[in-house]
Amino acid sequence: MGTDENRATALRFVERMGEGVLEEDLLAPDVQWWVPGTGLLTKAEFVGMMGAFRSACATPVQMTIDGVTAENDRVAIEAHAEAELINGASYRNTYHFLFEFREGRIRLAKEYNDSKHAADTVVPLINAAAEV
Repeated sequence: MGTDENRATALRFVERMGEGVLEEDLLAPDVQWWVPGTGLLTKAEFVGMMGAFRSACATPVQMTIDGVTAENDRVAIEAHAEAELINGASYRNTYHFLFEFREGRIRLAKEYNDSKHAADTVVPLINAAAEV
């Protein structure tokens, strides 16, 4: 796959993820996903993390793409997200995703975000749900 195809795949993945849909067919079977404060996740761990995040949201996440840079097998996307949480708080975070591709599928993702904001807003809800 070329740069244009990888760019389109990365954009589709982020846009659909923002809609609460995880298009697993765009991920390589051995994909790894890195998140600050958590580290490297397997595909199953990432899927679980996404489910936990969605359960903390009272409204769909509105993901807005702010910029894209693509070169060969690497695509960088800047975005911001907004959602209301189940406790009435607002989630407003910024993201930088770096995707590396292999044969047209995402093989590595690095998700940079405001981890303090996530820790202050979403993580307590996820932890409380896990204790139940």
